Amino acid sequence: MVSLFFICGCSIKYQDIAPEKNSPRVQLLEKEILSLSKNIDKIEAEDLAIFSISYSKKLANDYHITLSPLFQNFLINIGLRKKGYCYNYANDLLKALLKRGYKSFDFYRVIYKKGTMFEHNAILIRAKNSKVSGVILDGWRNAGKLYFSKIENDKEYKWKIFYKAYPKFCNR
Repeated sequence: MVSLFFICGCSIKYQDIAPEKNSPRVQLLEKEILSLSKNIDKIEAEDLAIFSISYSKKLANDYHITLSPLFQNFLINIGLRKKGYCYNYANDLLKALLKRGYKSFDFYRVIYKKGTMFEHNAILIRAKNSKVSGVILDGWRNAGKLYFSKIENDKEYKWKIFYKAYPKFCNR
């Protein structure tokens, strides 16, 4: 009974879901996004940065995430959690981003080691109609604290594009 309480009670809860507009993390993500193209709307970049950081924390709260993403996967596998796999983060954040109707960006699902036990999923943001670079958004990796970097700077994963996402994806 005590061990069950420990397993079920070890989720984290983000209280500070909405970051300040001028917080260092928001400014850093916005800078990464704006560096993709001079054609990106600054207001959209700022909104995308704030929304992505806060929504990733919201998902972590909704999923009752634990400090360890791998432990979260274990809890899902034994039936003590319903969601919180990396693909849950990627799908749910992607749907929310697409619903916001950004005009400056194309969104992609990216995947690492598809079909293996090491498979990992995230989102790639590119400037509209661009085929170069992009920013990775990964809510799973740090238990809801959004990881972001240019795709070529991600030292942990070598991503491959899985598919480009379109607004109709929101209806799935």
